[in-house]
Amino acid sequence: MKNGLDMVMDDETSAKEKQRNSDKISNLPDSLLCKILSNLSTKESVCTSVLSKRWRNLWLHVPALDLDSNNFRDDDSFVNLLDKFLGSDNDQQHLKRFKLIYEVYEHDASRFKSWIDAVVRRRVCHLDLHNEVDDDDLVKMPLSLYSCERLVTLNLYRVFLDLPESVSLPCVKIMHLDMVKYYGDSTLEILISSCPVLEELTLARDPNDSLEAVNVHSQSLKSFKINSERYESEGHSVEIDAPRLECMTLCDHRSDSFVIHSIGPSAKVDIDVIFNVEYCEPLEPDDSSKISMLGKFLTGLSTVSDMIISAATLKVIHDFCKMEQLPQFSNLSRLHASFQETSWEMLPIFLESFPNLNSTVLEFNCLPETEQVDLSTVPQCFQSSLEFVHLKTPYVVNIQKEGRPLTGTSSKMKLAKYFLENGASLKRLTVSASFCNIINQINLIPRSSTRCEVVMD
Repeated sequence: MKNGLDMVMDDETSAKEKQRNSDKISNLPDSLLCKILSNLSTKESVCTSVLSKRWRNLWLHVPALDLDSNNFRDDDSFVNLLDKFLGSDNDQQHLKRFKLIYEVYEHDASRFKSWIDAVVRRRVCHLDLHNEVDDDDLVKMPLSLYSCERLVTLNLYRVFLDLPESVSLPCVKIMHLDMVKYYGDSTLEILISSCPVLEELTLARDPNDSLEAVNVHSQSLKSFKINSERYESEGHSVEIDAPRLECMTLCDHRSDSFVIHSIGPSAKVDIDVIFNVEYCEPLEPDDSSKISMLGKFLTGLSTVSDMIISAATLKVIHDFCKMEQLPQFSNLSRLHASFQETSWEMLPIFLESFPNLNSTVLEFNCLPETEQVDLSTVPQCFQSSLEFVHLKTPYVVNIQKEGRPLTGTSSKMKLAKYFLENGASLKRLTVSASFCNIINQINLIPRSSTRCEVVMD
């Protein structure tokens, strides 16, 4: 056990060690200290100003700012801190990162413009602006934004983009535009086409964003996502010309027309579109323009290697199949598709379009009676390439027909038999837990592939 003298000596040693560590930090140059501070939150960075006279204004030279007005006790303290940071004599010092969350009202427009102008002058690399105002009149981004020559990442939420006179954004690789409003179609089109190295584009559309046509023309784009909720309108379109596109997500229940001029030769796509076809209303045979557009759209997708497709989209495609033949998706190896009850009958025809399919997840949100499902046709991929199948069906609870419960058992058995008896290359059939009451019967089904195992997830 240590005596009192030993404990005092330990305390002195500890204090000296802390002093040495403090001296090591103090001996670092300001540029390195600022770089260290840039890894902290702005709030933590500002707190270091109380350490000593040397640290008092060091946070003003940190090449990063991350501020959320919700973390301040009042608006004045937030504005004063931001004014101090951007008003300091640092126009020659580059900003690596600037993130701002703030409610920008109309009377703040002038101040907001001065902030963004200052950020642009400091040649910011990563700009993230989140406007929390719910008003329809959104603050305009200053035109200086279009000439931010070191900008790499641009994230905007609930702001207005005016028509640019010219655009010089040679370094932008990532652009996320969320609930943004535009002067017109040309604003977005010019912005996209003027980013020569753009690789990732995400659009989450506002119902009143003033866009009718979303035109995405880019020779460099690798990832594109659009999200647009259903809204009563007509004449909206999406046009894509991006020959290097690797990933595409179309979640758009608003647009009537989708045109794909070019995408990457083995892209991965996630499709949830309805072509503005009314819910519960079939595609009419006399709607020749929509049928023609659908055919071209599917042909534009026919080179993809991996596809997720929603039940709503498949419903429209089901109607299309009654009038036209689906194109061949020769590159497709992975498929995740969701079926509504009325789409079951298209399953063999649908799978026939994927001659080299290797793996598929098939979800069925309704279970029709067995006699409604004709699974007599065997697609080509069953014989040559299909190795992994995952069947997902819902639990059926408290549904009655003619006084007896509907369990969906006969439909599930028919699905399992279809793949096991015909899948010559099948290695694994995975079924969801809703198959638990018939899993023993499924294991007794004769299999075309002796290597196939049945698994329940």
